[in-house]
Amino acid sequence: MPGRRNNLMQDIRSLFKLAEDDQRLTNYRRKKWFRFEEFQQWLDQKALLSLTMDQALNLYRASGSRDVSRFRTNTIEDIRDGLDFLLYDNIKLEGRFDECAAPGGAYRLEGASREFHSYLLCLSNPSLFAVWNRNTEVLLKKAKLLPTSIKTSPMGIQYLEILDALNLVRGRSGHRDFKKIDELAYQAARK
Repeated sequence: MPGRRNNLMQDIRSLFKLAEDDQRLTNYRRKKWFRFEEFQQWLDQKALLSLTMDQALNLYRASGSRDVSRFRTNTIEDIRDGLDFLLYDNIKLEGRFDECAAPGGAYRLEGASREFHSYLLCLSNPSLFAVWNRNTEVLLKKAKLLPTSIKTSPMGIQYLEILDALNLVRGRSGHRDFKKIDELAYQAARK
């Protein structure tokens, strides 16, 4: 039993350490975070007024979202409005996230899910907001930090619970921003 417990602890510790020499991680990082500064400029509140469909599609693809044909059915005006609401409205985060990511939300975009919206939040402020995707849930499950009410509460509350759990991961890993936590989650999902 003690040997098994030590192996489990080592496995959990390895979840919090990036294997920087992993070629798959390099490719993932290039796809998701290479254009971070450029994307961040596009999300500036004034810049959103002139966001193009090509730029919106670049953001969508970089987020890991895959239903491009559905996303294209949104008008650029709806996309701009939705992003402005998500990033800059003064209502609480959980309300904004719910209205954008939950089915039936007032600012819900076709083809866009929690992954897209959380990615945009992370782009806007990676020290405050995290990406929520399948990889994130795998990491939290392996670390035994996945919130138990993840499927029962409203989408905005779920995001806050995921954010709290990922903040624990960030503290344990020593990383300062949630971009690195997204990379940890990517690696954890592949182990």
